[in-house]
Amino acid sequence: MRKALISVMAACCVAACAESSLPEQQAASPPASAGPPPEVAPPPAQRVTSEAQIAPGRWDVVRVLCSDLLGASDDDRAAAVMFYYGYLAAKAGIRVIDVSQIDGNVRKVVDRCGAAPSITVPQAFRQALGRS
Repeated sequence: MRKALISVMAACCVAACAESSLPEQQAASPPASAGPPPEVAPPPAQRVTSEAQIAPGRWDVVRVLCSDLLGASDDDRAAAVMFYYGYLAAKAGIRVIDVSQIDGNVRKVVDRCGAAPSITVPQAFRQALGRS
């Protein structure tokens, strides 16, 4: 279940960060002639088993690294982000969540994870959102 949560959380981050500007860029740019092919992003790094996974399907939520979150499938990442959003809000005693702020906050967390993949997801949330 934690893996699914991590995956969903990660997917939310990716979905929140995704821009739909690619079609606009393609429409605005002239058709490419015999020039070099467009650059392609390198394939994602091979994912290793996380130390946070204590058994199949069981995760220690305080030990999940940003690299685990970023390496999860889109669905698993989205579930995990939303799990952590609620889990950490409850842990901090936050009882009211402004849903209009979720996308921006998730984007900040994903950016923080991208900048520091070796920190834990709870640390990324605290650092990105200014919570102690």
